[in-house]
Amino acid sequence: MAKVLLDTDILSEYLKGHDETVARHAAAYAQQYRVFTVTSVTVYEIVYGLELKSAISQLKKALAWLNQNEQITPINADYLAAATIKATARKQGSILELPDCLIAAVAVRHQMPLVTGNTDDFRAIQKTGVNLTIENWREAT
Repeated sequence: MAKVLLDTDILSEYLKGHDETVARHAAAYAQQYRVFTVTSVTVYEIVYGLELKSAISQLKKALAWLNQNEQITPINADYLAAATIKATARKQGSILELPDCLIAAVAVRHQMPLVTGNTDDFRAIQKTGVNLTIENWREAT
């Protein structure tokens, strides 16, 4: 099993503990790697969502969990790559959000598969010519 980067949707499902398939994948991954890897973009999205719901208790738990795991912050090259991805996708008829483009750029730079259930948007990113590998932990193996 390769080291992977978790997208926000999968991390959220894992933290909620509602999806047994995601939980099984995460348990197998944690047994091998001990920590999960996310981007600071995902941290932003998690915090924003919980703040929006005023879910202070959940926010504290999420931040404690995030602080025990690995976080990658995008660098200038990731922003440049994300801009190119977003523009190319738009020219191809796909409207992508900056967070997804940044997360993809980080995954590509680190040569890590991206674990996401948001496969439509990330397949649109692949169609821009970006060498992005996608895994979906919502699917049984």
